[in-house]
Amino acid sequence: MTMETKIHRLAGAVDLPLLVSPSIPAGFAHGFTTRAGGASQPPFATLNLGWKWGDDRAAVDENHRRLLLASSVRTMFRASQVHGVGILRVRGGDDPRSVAIREADGLCSDEPGLGLSVHVADCTPILLACSRTGACAALHAGWRGTVAGVVRAGVDSLAFHFGCRPWHLNAALGPCIGACCFEVGPEVVDAFVAALPAARENGVVLATGEAKPHIDLRRFQRLQLEAAGLLPENIDASSECTHCDPSGRFYSFRRSGRSTGQLAGFISRLPT
Repeated sequence: MTMETKIHRLAGAVDLPLLVSPSIPAGFAHGFTTRAGGASQPPFATLNLGWKWGDDRAAVDENHRRLLLASSVRTMFRASQVHGVGILRVRGGDDPRSVAIREADGLCSDEPGLGLSVHVADCTPILLACSRTGACAALHAGWRGTVAGVVRAGVDSLAFHFGCRPWHLNAALGPCIGACCFEVGPEVVDAFVAALPAARENGVVLATGEAKPHIDLRRFQRLQLEAAGLLPENIDASSECTHCDPSGRFYSFRRSGRSTGQLAGFISRLPT
């Protein structure tokens, strides 16, 4: 499957593009942002959705307002991401500000109109949707959270709270750092091999002939989703690398350090 770009025309002739996946079924609003369509100035230009990097707060607030308009959701939720495995259930009466200060790396819900979002700048944003129950989840999956088990935690949270069967789930993995650029040291390799002993044989740890091996983060996450019970044909993964995309569409912490911004992935059950 190939993700497509949908352009949302906002007031003032502002175009905000979102990458959308054919894997996410009808009945859900979702998308992955790029750098385009925002109000931030360089070096954060333009749709920076992260407040912590030193960008002007008013610009970041405006960027979130634009994303909310483009997303077609009533309220957008986020959590304080810590590269762990915690998943929060979001309900209609929850205060987004209270949820935002809670530590978690995933959100789940089955209530219409509630947007679940995660913020990344090389990590993988993963969206899960169940057309049978209307439940969905958004996961923040960097390498630490991935080897710790955040992918399985997300699948398990949908089963626990909403009765979702893994084989009824669809998954979309948004832009992240690709195997082409994810050069790592031996301690990271050891962490992946500890989580998956056959990591080398399965193409997760790659010997490139360079000084350090590379990790295929999306490959490992796909294997984790399949191990959790998702059908391979229900998993879609973006091919874009946030670090070296030739068009410069994405933020990358590895490329820009603290001068980077953050992208978002979001999903919401649509009202019926």
